[in-house]
Amino acid sequence: MVTTKVHYHSDCPFFAGCENMLAVLLNSDELRASYNISFSFRFSAEYFDGYRSRVNDDVPLYPLNFTDFSDMIKLPVWFPQGVRRFLMVLTKIITTWPLMAYQIYKLTRLFNKIKPDILHINNGGYPGALSARAAVIAGRVAGVPKVVMVVNNLAVDYKNFLRLPDYLVDRKIANLVDLFITGSEVAAKRLQSVLKLHDYKIRSLHNCAANRLGDEKSNETLNRLGLSGFDGVIFGVVALLIPRKGHQVLFDAMLDIIEKINKESKGFKLLIEGDGPLLEKLTTFVNSHGLSECVKFVGNERNVINFISILDVLVLPSIADEDFPNVILEAMAYGKPVIASSIAGITEQVVDGETGLLVQPNNAQQLGNAILKLNHNESLRDKMGQAASLRSQNFFSPDLVVANYMKLYKQLNKD
Repeated sequence: MVTTKVHYHSDCPFFAGCENMLAVLLNSDELRASYNISFSFRFSAEYFDGYRSRVNDDVPLYPLNFTDFSDMIKLPVWFPQGVRRFLMVLTKIITTWPLMAYQIYKLTRLFNKIKPDILHINNGGYPGALSARAAVIAGRVAGVPKVVMVVNNLAVDYKNFLRLPDYLVDRKIANLVDLFITGSEVAAKRLQSVLKLHDYKIRSLHNCAANRLGDEKSNETLNRLGLSGFDGVIFGVVALLIPRKGHQVLFDAMLDIIEKINKESKGFKLLIEGDGPLLEKLTTFVNSHGLSECVKFVGNERNVINFISILDVLVLPSIADEDFPNVILEAMAYGKPVIASSIAGITEQVVDGETGLLVQPNNAQQLGNAILKLNHNESLRDKMGQAASLRSQNFFSPDLVVANYMKLYKQLNKD
């Protein structure tokens, strides 16, 4: 008879990459056979739709109507810098504490009702969502024996002036959490430094690629994207169209290599999946610099696995704020070589020269050379793709990662 209860809590605007491990855990038959699980989250229609498309229906759910005041700290850029900083910090202090108190109250009532043995809090980054920190305090008030916080990005230090009001709360969170978990060693070191954690308080557990399947044949996807009959090499990016994802660096690289590609290649396409605030700017750049013949914006794919399956190479030219990108894991699981920036946990995913190529962030020349190298060498692409698939199976498979978490839960119950 299953008696141990594990409750998961998360707060994100939509079911994003940092929710991937939640989907893997909540869908695991082995975990569900060993633990009573439940899940709470800040409700939004977009998040709930993403959840329902990724997770089994029979997990007990507790949607919470928490207001997000994050936009209230964004003030007009024409304010003098000193005034802006003062007002932004003041606004954050005024809005944060009442909201956090309310969230602690609501979450404490919920945890008293559920009475979990382990509270597993999923956080996009640190400090991340306010309710993630509120859940830590509520868990302790409700007498939850063990509290785990998973941090899925690099922690923000106090050099950012908006972080200064968080310092006292951070000290409390650091004391109350039994164990912090990150997806990469790089993220673990950053979080340990920011929160001044003892070694026993933090652990790195790699995330995995969920066993997601496409629902189209490759020729159907190619036809839908206007590439029916195309027999050249297809590179692709899966990312929000925002500055930190590095699309501009990629297009700058394309300008440097476009003549060589056109002269030496039997065919080349760079597909850009995703949407975001930079769409108009990036589209204008592509059109005005003669790249529209080889660069195609495809928007948001309903099932991104359909898109990944038609690629010869995945490219992720991020310049900041990455940790352990899910899209790289998914591409590797499908045997795709990866060209990516050598930042954060990406260096723990991609083995340079073996499963793909790593380049320095913001280095258009290196990125262009990497694209040329794989574009002109089919045997190298195949070799790297096979190595990527093998590495995925050996280090990032769902069975392996779920087993690591179950082992962790077992250890926590014994302590």
